[in-house]
Amino acid sequence: MPNSNSLEQNIYRNLAAQIQSGFYSKGNRFPPAQEIARLFNVSYGPAQRALKALEKEGLIKVGRGKETLVLKKPYENYLESDTFKKRILSLIDLSHSLRLFSPAINLQGMYHMDLEKELENPLPENNRIEQWRTQYRLFDNSLSALGNQTLHGLYHDINAFVESAFLDIFHVSFTEEEEKTYLNRLVNDYRTCLENCKNGKMVEAKKGLEALTDPFHITAEQYLATLPADRTIQENFSWSPQKGRTRYCDMIAIDLVRKINDGTHPAGTLLPNGAILANIYHVSPITIRRTIALLNKLGVAKTVNGVGTRVVSTENTHLSVSLKAIILGNNLRTFLEAYQLFAMTSEPFISYSFPHFPEELTDKLRQAATIAEPNIAISAITATCLQGIVRYCPLASIREITSKLTLLLLNGSAIPHAELTIDWNRSSKELAEALDAKNGHLFACLFSRILNKTFATMKTHLKKMGVKNIDRIAQPVMNDC
Repeated sequence: MPNSNSLEQNIYRNLAAQIQSGFYSKGNRFPPAQEIARLFNVSYGPAQRALKALEKEGLIKVGRGKETLVLKKPYENYLESDTFKKRILSLIDLSHSLRLFSPAINLQGMYHMDLEKELENPLPENNRIEQWRTQYRLFDNSLSALGNQTLHGLYHDINAFVESAFLDIFHVSFTEEEEKTYLNRLVNDYRTCLENCKNGKMVEAKKGLEALTDPFHITAEQYLATLPADRTIQENFSWSPQKGRTRYCDMIAIDLVRKINDGTHPAGTLLPNGAILANIYHVSPITIRRTIALLNKLGVAKTVNGVGTRVVSTENTHLSVSLKAIILGNNLRTFLEAYQLFAMTSEPFISYSFPHFPEELTDKLRQAATIAEPNIAISAITATCLQGIVRYCPLASIREITSKLTLLLLNGSAIPHAELTIDWNRSSKELAEALDAKNGHLFACLFSRILNKTFATMKTHLKKMGVKNIDRIAQPVMNDC
């Protein structure tokens, strides 16, 4: 497709990956544009353009008044393709990352699924394609149960990047009989995880999901590690959660206005320079230039060549109207989705990254944990954890996901603090003790529980504010510490 960064390109890549992975075989019916639009939560136009691109590549035949059919896969042998060779190192990294966070997300989704109904469905037996399809459907159902469009978009981007790599590696690494044995165990053990979740045995369900996930991804990582990889041409995984939505510069502008209003950047002072802001918000220099231009347009700041960008008074009607226009729409829903996603992944992300945090960052966390006001303390801990993961996590995929989450959470910068119903004195003491003991896992677990509680408060607060379409965004399940 001509525009590789377009919304329809993302849809095209994801659908092509599903064809490549065998979820749609040659001669199979392919979903029409209306169905694709619902699946990707987009309007009809991008879905239709993605279909046309698939047809142009000869992958499908769009039926005019008839069913659309699959014609062929994008690659006869994906593991021999140039695209695959450019992604080898990133696929190792992404596979390891998925082992860390996918079981946690899957467990959360399971909890909110209609498990009674799901357990009534018969298991596919001795049909390799149907068994893989069933597992894909079950995982997708668990994502849908969380009511989080942003999360679905993350996995769409992951699937588009991976294409059929992991499945193809699995097929070449095992004999037909070995794969049959694994798949039979997979569908049966996954059924056991569903039953454990239904019966409230969350720890057992989580361990079961981890035991199912690890062999698949470890096989992929071991295979990929044997391949030569030219580092000069390697392509990194990238997540585009805001594709077709609010611009990142809008979110950063909202956050900077909040900081101007609370005195962090008083009127008359210079904002940090572009390089510093780009580092703070983990964005490109061009995004910061757009942000500064927006602040100038809003009348919040004035840029003087050779001097910098100076903060001016925010007391004007134009500003409030303009800001209202920015934060309306889906921005606050997106914020709540990002908050839910971070609440679900904070424990594995922080636990894995914590041993790599420098002493000055853990000191900063300790100071934040002792702040008396819980809202301010939790905001400070959240910001510091996000910063630590983005800068110090060894896995590039987790750094990428967290950097984008950081930006999505800026959508909540303009929300007034809600009254929290937590015992902050106790929580503060527990967090500080975990940090003193350098117990990253305990700290991460304790903090994820706090995020789960604050999510509930935040959701209620947003509903009172009149934010619509957030009822389906599910409450994360508490972790056992």
